[in-house]
Amino acid sequence: MSKGIALAKSMSGKEVHEKSRNSTGERVPLRIAKPHAMRVVGLHKCYRKKGVEVPVLKGVSLDIEEGKFTAIVGHSGSGKSTLLHLLGTLDAPDSGEIWYDGIRIDSLGTKQRDRLRNRTFGMIFQFYHLLPELTTLENVLVPRMVECSAWRYWLSRRMYADRAKELLDRVGLSHRLNHKPNQLSGGEMQRAAIARALISQPKLLLADEPTGNLDRENGEVVMETLLGLCRDENLTIIMVTHDEEIAKTADQTIRLVDGVVA
Repeated sequence: MSKGIALAKSMSGKEVHEKSRNSTGERVPLRIAKPHAMRVVGLHKCYRKKGVEVPVLKGVSLDIEEGKFTAIVGHSGSGKSTLLHLLGTLDAPDSGEIWYDGIRIDSLGTKQRDRLRNRTFGMIFQFYHLLPELTTLENVLVPRMVECSAWRYWLSRRMYADRAKELLDRVGLSHRLNHKPNQLSGGEMQRAAIARALISQPKLLLADEPTGNLDRENGEVVMETLLGLCRDENLTIIMVTHDEEIAKTADQTIRLVDGVVA
């Protein structure tokens, strides 16, 4: 039995499915019984600059509760955004394990990671990342365009558009459907990004400083909108923030200090 499987058994206290290939010989993700939405075990990550290793995460272990709002806080350089990127499979750890919904995800193949991010994870970033040539409605629809074949998207386009319009209405942008990003305020662009993150009806929302580029008033509006939508959609939220007031509203707060959980 591998060390990773033995560790998973000892952590979960339940039987682990050790089979890693299906009946056709294709590799399939290792599964464990799932007491939590997400579990992180011994995560390490270094970056290399001009031949020098810079350690960022130094053995992070944590559990994320399903259906809860978890805030990750810490000073600049503590590893918050690096940890979020690893949880979202945007980057890979040097060592350690990340489990989501009973599946180890840090070792998934490229296509499986892409599918996970497109269908199961929603992501919100500080700088919006809206495509400037697309309208607000089209930007919200981008994940569906990426996920589907051209034929499937064409067949379901009205259903997807209705979902996008409903989300934009709920974030207060029903009057901005045909506006492009340069015609929106910062708060409006972030609310459009929230709608885009929810278009595929994800189970987990990862947010990296979603109010960090906004003034206090717009930040409060975005947070109120985000948390209201997530309650309605029954989402698990993991949010990196430097704002202690936002962290106080979370169900769980994880504080990083020099690359470890304090």
